[in-house]
Amino acid sequence: MSLHIVDKLPALDDIRVFVTAARLTSFARAAEQLMVSPAYISKRIKLLEENLGLTLFYRSARAISLTLEGETVLRTGVQMLQDLDTMKNELMACRDETRGLLRISCSTGFGTEYLNPFILSLRERYPLLDIDLTLVDRAIDIVTENVDLDICLGGSIPEQYIARRIAANVRVFCAAPAYLERRGCPVHPQDLEQAHDCISIRERNQHPASWKVECEGESLAITPNSQLSVNNGNVAKQWCLGGQGILLRSIWSVRQELEQGTLVRVLPQWQQTADVYAVYSRTTQSSAKLRVFIENLEQYLRDQLALDAPV
Repeated sequence: MSLHIVDKLPALDDIRVFVTAARLTSFARAAEQLMVSPAYISKRIKLLEENLGLTLFYRSARAISLTLEGETVLRTGVQMLQDLDTMKNELMACRDETRGLLRISCSTGFGTEYLNPFILSLRERYPLLDIDLTLVDRAIDIVTENVDLDICLGGSIPEQYIARRIAANVRVFCAAPAYLERRGCPVHPQDLEQAHDCISIRERNQHPASWKVECEGESLAITPNSQLSVNNGNVAKQWCLGGQGILLRSIWSVRQELEQGTLVRVLPQWQQTADVYAVYSRTTQSSAKLRVFIENLEQYLRDQLALDAPV
């Protein structure tokens, strides 16, 4: 059998069968140990030899022995299987360490849309991790309210806490077609101070009295003419859909309505940065369960969100 370039890795089961047969110097004894038939052993080793393009055993009527190439595969195969067992043990140890209670807080909208399905998927992998999730549309003091982790979007974060950015997010201006037909479309953010009706959100640590927005490096703070305000983003969106005014809302929250045309983006060159942060105290930063939660959430949001894509 001539040497050729391996175009795919051999199956780990074939490596395990080979190592067992090589150590026992018998296909029959390997079959007994692995509780399979001798024919199965012969088939798997033949497939391995074909995959590698190598003869691994000298075969005779009475015995088998390793070729030079077979000795190399045995040495490296044993190491592969040991490394695999080490990886499994480390993963099990990590899984066992990730236990106990985590108290998480988040706004109602983002928590319902993203944290809820994320926690369900995380629990499948870490069943010993208990979650106490609080969804509330007001600012959270994680120390006095005994919260391990607060997931927040934008706003100011107290300096005594650690804030880790885990996803990008922007807020955009939008309005219902009926409102724009009735009132026209603003041409500059300052038009929102008097010439248009606005809907403000008093959600978490957002300040409804001022909207700070950016456009190609230019920053501007405006005081919207807010005829309506509410502490819940979903209610504010329903008012906006009803044609009550212009809303500044996270792109993830209004993406579907913008795509369907039930809302229209206005002043599209202007937006507000409102990235997603994991906020926790310095006393909990070394927690294994907190690290597992944050790292998995960051990966989950990277996979689920297309927050920087144009609408």
